[in-house]
Amino acid sequence: MANDLKWMSGGGLILDGNGDLAITTGMETVISMVRTRLKAAIDGWKLYRIGAGLDDFPGNTSNTETEIAIRRRVMQSISDGYIPTNVFTVTTLRLGDEIQVLVYLKDQVVAQATVNANQNVVG
Repeated sequence: MANDLKWMSGGGLILDGNGDLAITTGMETVISMVRTRLKAAIDGWKLYRIGAGLDDFPGNTSNTETEIAIRRRVMQSISDGYIPTNVFTVTTLRLGDEIQVLVYLKDQVVAQATVNANQNVVG
């Protein structure tokens, strides 16, 4: 698993305590990719499908079938050539008109999103 350079939210590179370019750990890279795939529109990169496409779900009724469809789509986007399905867990929790989507790696929540039946996806 390759490491990446660390970036500031404003776009600049981060330096470590020695003045060298800071690089991510393997787990930081995995968590970042899981978050990207959860949040991206299904054709977010336009060249290939990477994201879960949760932006398709607002406006749908918040019910069991919608939860299942969301879990399947998130599982597919994360496992598609990236992480084996036995390494992570996707759960949903319905709260009124909202569906919380939680992605766990090693029993720790690493990414979450909220699908609201009346609005867009909230990260």
